[in-house]
Amino acid sequence: MIILRENALNLLKGNNTKEFEVLVALANLSRAENVGDQVCIHGIIEFSNYCSQNCLYCGIRTGNKKIKRYRMPLEEIKRTAVSASNNLGYKMLVLQSGEDLWYDTDKLAWLIKSIHKECRRCLLFLSIGDRDYNTYKVLYNAGARGVLFRFETSDVALYEKVRPNCSFSERINHLEFMREIGYLTASGPIIGLHGQTMESLVDDIYLMKKLKVTMATMGPFIPASGTPLEDNIGGTVSLALKMIALTRIIYPRARIPVTTALEKIGGNEARIAALNGGGNAFMLNLTPSQYREYYAIYDDKNKMESHLHSLQAVGELTKLIKACGRKVCRGWGTDFTLNKKNFASLCNMEG
Repeated sequence: MIILRENALNLLKGNNTKEFEVLVALANLSRAENVGDQVCIHGIIEFSNYCSQNCLYCGIRTGNKKIKRYRMPLEEIKRTAVSASNNLGYKMLVLQSGEDLWYDTDKLAWLIKSIHKECRRCLLFLSIGDRDYNTYKVLYNAGARGVLFRFETSDVALYEKVRPNCSFSERINHLEFMREIGYLTASGPIIGLHGQTMESLVDDIYLMKKLKVTMATMGPFIPASGTPLEDNIGGTVSLALKMIALTRIIYPRARIPVTTALEKIGGNEARIAALNGGGNAFMLNLTPSQYREYYAIYDDKNKMESHLHSLQAVGELTKLIKACGRKVCRGWGTDFTLNKKNFASLCNMEG
């Protein structure tokens, strides 16, 4: 199934309901043909909201003095991850924080090794921001196998405006060396940033494909209190759904999660629409309740009832997935294994 760049741009710009319905149907067909009916449920642990960066859009930016900061102790992070894997059945977990160098290479390596000692099979993704090649190499050797590292936008000028003192080329270089090390990469854009164009959004899709990201992760911009962009208009559900559908058609073998940002502004209706339009993964929040509200990358991020740290949350999502005629996967694939070649072959992203 091929769609020309010009057609993709016209679909993003258009407001024709029938065209949108056809786009969604084609995306759903592409999803079924290329990655099957499985919908994977992953977990995320947000272990620190300290951040050295000052991104204009992010609620945990270092310049935001309105939020309470926290750091989870290493043992508590380990216990949370082990419980999620051994008691709740999660087989893929994301360990996420702001860019917090208090957690140095040695601490993170210890954490990764400690989790693996107590979890039989668990794929660990890291979302810890800009670290050098040697750090990511050490953490890979410790047992981390994926990175969540968004490029935010392919528009270089916009990127360097909303991420002061950061280089777009360095961001892309990080993604390239992470993949070179052997990591599965998850990356993509924020949808709806002020100054973003439809042309750059189409470029975002093709950049995800060029970078061969394993997981094409994208979500609508939601303004956050205490940031320079707090009064900006946020992204929309309809534009996010178009991006998911077009990504599924243009980059058919990608894993495309339904992000918490989309769920936040669209609820269960958006979840279902994203599933039926190309999405094939969810991420549930496993951060302990005493910290959850403070990981406020956007307002009220973690106040959704569906993200309770419990079996109930998984059960509710399982019902939704099955109601859409899909199958639930708790790992990376049907025969989940930590062997990269094996699980990559189950969900080959190269096509």
